[in-house]
Amino acid sequence: MAKIENIHDNFFKKVFSDIANVKTFLEIALPEALRRQLDIGALELDTTSYVSEEYKTSLSDVVVKCAIKERQNPLDVYLLFEHKSYPDKKIFIQLLRYMYLMWQKDSAEGKPLRAIIPLVFYHGRSRWKLSTQFVEQFEVGKELRRFLLNFEYLLFDANRWDWEAESSRPLKENVFLLSAMLLMKGAYRKDVETIRQVVRLWNKMGLIEKKEQVNFLLIYIAETRDIPPKQLVKILEESEIEGEDIMPTLAQRWRQEGVEEGIKKGIEKGIEKGIEKGIEKGIEKGIEKGIEKGYVLDKQDVLIMLLSSRFWLEEDEKAFIRNITAIDKLNTALKMILTAGSKEEILDYLKSE
Repeated sequence: MAKIENIHDNFFKKVFSDIANVKTFLEIALPEALRRQLDIGALELDTTSYVSEEYKTSLSDVVVKCAIKERQNPLDVYLLFEHKSYPDKKIFIQLLRYMYLMWQKDSAEGKPLRAIIPLVFYHGRSRWKLSTQFVEQFEVGKELRRFLLNFEYLLFDANRWDWEAESSRPLKENVFLLSAMLLMKGAYRKDVETIRQVVRLWNKMGLIEKKEQVNFLLIYIAETRDIPPKQLVKILEESEIEGEDIMPTLAQRWRQEGVEEGIKKGIEKGIEKGIEKGIEKGIEKGIEKGIEKGYVLDKQDVLIMLLSSRFWLEEDEKAFIRNITAIDKLNTALKMILTAGSKEEILDYLKSE
């Protein structure tokens, strides 16, 4: 099984594979004039794989189909979602490739070419400065431009999105989507204020009762934020949420046991050497080994807990996971929970060389 590398891509695809989330998002992302023309209530996910052998690893993130309102002859419009966590100058070529594959399918089936609206969801560190017009890629005059291919994509820049604005009101009824978008918006920031906001929303809007959705969001927090467990516990306490309800997902003992054991062994080793330098070196080495041990123990427990919540685990399967000591494998298995359709997918990966 291929190793899952991009936590942001997988998170985005999982969130927007739910048609209810797509409908809510389009209510705030589409220009009003365009939104009035489209029947957002009748959206359908298009699960067709628009892919050629040459570009089989270049899949579009999400494709949805909707109809134009007030038209005698039905006409479907396809919205092509593309997720970006950094400004990518190849965006036009990628979008054009996806659209070509869709039109190629139409042509092969003898159908009229469909209307396609590309939409880019961006949440990277730096400002998105790329043009939304393809023709801007060509340094030619106005007279030549009329002969060139041109199309435009819609840009949703999460960095410039104000979730508290009146225009974002539809999101207030979908706290899971709102939480996911806030976490993507703050994925590259060092502060934890976004996490505080999200946790407050869980408590206020009742999402805390939906354990699977909360676990899913917590995995993303764990993979994209370097937040100490004690700080997260404090955030939970501030929001009057019982930490034991959800902390297992982030490993309540995350590093803690390993650090404590490492300090103890490090001090002992340092004292044996009898010199200050030895103590410092011993503590440093002990902590390093302790953290590593704590990492493995915690990640084993978290993986078992999450697999058990999504699927049923036999005792021998739990014992097998507890024998996995490769941190990289455990990390990948945890990420795979976002998209895995069965426990066998993850167990088979852990068994692979």
